[in-house]
This record gives sequence, C-alpha cells and structure tokens, in this order.
Amino acid sequence: MQKDTIIYVTDQRQKYLADMLGGEQTDCRNSSGIDYERVGNIVFPTPFSKLKLINSDIEKLKHNIIINNIAVWGGMMPECFPGVDRGCDFMRDETVIEQNAIVTAEATASIAIQKSIHGIYGSKVLVSGFGKCGKAMARIFSAMGARVMVMARRKQARLEAAELGYETVDFNNPAKACLETLFLINTVPDRVIDESLIMLLQKDAIIIDIASKPGGCDFEACKRYQINCTHALGLPGIYCPKTGAKILYDCMKRKGMTEGLWLFRIAP
Repeated sequence: MQKDTIIYVTDQRQKYLADMLGGEQTDCRNSSGIDYERVGNIVFPTPFSKLKLINSDIEKLKHNIIINNIAVWGGMMPECFPGVDRGCDFMRDETVIEQNAIVTAEATASIAIQKSIHGIYGSKVLVSGFGKCGKAMARIFSAMGARVMVMARRKQARLEAAELGYETVDFNNPAKACLETLFLINTVPDRVIDESLIMLLQKDAIIIDIASKPGGCDFEACKRYQINCTHALGLPGIYCPKTGAKILYDCMKRKGMTEGLWLFRIAP
C-alpha cells in the first residue's frame, strides 16, 4: 500500500520541502480525519518548537507514530521522541549542520549590512565561538574583507583559528575583544556576551546573536548601553528558504526517504 507523508508547514522552507518531496498535496488545517495506518512519514518543523500543539495532541501523535511504525523527521526533536530512529533529527546530522552553518553565515552577513551604518570591508568583526557556525561566520566575513577576530574559550579552538589566519582572544580579555569592533557575532548558546563586554563596545557597533533561545547576549545590558542588538533565529528558513529546504530534502534522500508519496500539507 502506498504510504502518505504528513508535513507540518510552519515557514516558507517547509513549503519548498513539500514541493520537492512530490506527490499530490492536500492542504489541511488540522490532523483530524487522517488515517495514520496509511502514514509512512511525518515531517515536523525545524525546530520542533515551532509546532504549536497542546500536550494532549502531541501524545496522540506519539501514540499513532508508535503503533503504526511511522518514520519521523524534524529538527531539534524532543528527547526520546518515537520514530526518529527510522527518520532523522536534522540538527543531529553532521552534513545538515555544516550546510546550515554556511547559509546561516550568509544570512547573518545580510543582517549586518542592513543593521549597521558601517561597511563590512575593512571593519573588525568579532566572532564569539568557533564551532561549525563560528567557523562559517569567520570564513564568510573574512571573504568580505573584514578583519576577523575569534573569541573562544578553548585554547585548541583559538589555536585552530590562529592557524587559519584569524586574530584570537579569550573571554577573559574584553578590552582586547571589543577594541575597534564594529560587528559582534555570537554563536555560543551560553551567556557569554555580558555587561563587561557590552559596556566596552562603541555606540555604533552592532551585535547579532544567532544562539538558540535564550541566546548568549545580555539584551538588557544592550538596552542600557544603547547597543543595537538583534537575536536572529531560524535564518535559513527566513533568508534562503529554498536552499534550506534542499538541505533537508537531500538529508531525507540520504536516509532513504522515498519520493512520489501522497503528501498531506498541514498548516496548524
């Protein structure tokens, strides 16, 4: 029997993903009337937290996933969510993480251009964190002609950044970090951009925090010191949704998702 796919569409990226998956699409406003015995895959939002369902509805979904052996796809899925072992948590897939980091860095550069009165070329960009997103940020801004400084806790991360030609600093030297900084890009999901850093930034500097909620920046301190700060989340789905959808689609193909299924498009 041909299996259905349910996709929860919460942004433009998932609309493109629905188109890429193929099959006959049916717009639904709720999941009532769906025969879960016919369902082979459920695609949740990325991140899962975009799904606005009450707990009782989620528990019903879990029950249907378990008894019907449904494969589950989505980003930042709750711990031990059923069906993910047959599908994928996108944000635990190394290829998706790396590709998302690149488009996130591109989108961040776009925000920087829109928000600042300064150009990126020749400016000092301070990148907080040197994981996959931090590395992509440093690479993109450096390619645009910025003077990039990497701020990282781990000595090994600073050594790696220095080998790539970036200036480096640790979090214990805010004066060095903030000197001449016009763009501060935070990728660390801990409170690392605190008042000791913010108070040293010049008034026309901007902060772009891409770390997941609650972010890594003291937003109240930014208000007190009148520093322009943006908490920018979900950038691939906002700035380059078709590319973001292709990243997820390619992952589903790699994991064995079959094309040409009947597709229910759900818009809660």
